[in-house]
Amino acid sequence: MPQREFDITIGRDGSVELHVKGYKGKGCLEAVKLFEQIVGELKSEQKTSEFYEPDEQVRYNIEQKH
Repeated sequence: MPQREFDITIGRDGSVELHVKGYKGKGCLEAVKLFEQIVGELKSEQKTSEFYEPDEQVRYNIEQKH
């Protein structure tokens, strides 16, 4: 399984910058949706060359424990 990385930078003004690495194709969009639910709406995006590679199957398992 390929290694996935999320680089998150929080600016002094509260803005959040997210860099998603290790996804091929549109699989990264699902990961971005998860972060959008946490930090709010997406203001802009830039796609890397990985986005234009053939899609791969990605499965998410999210558990919330209290």
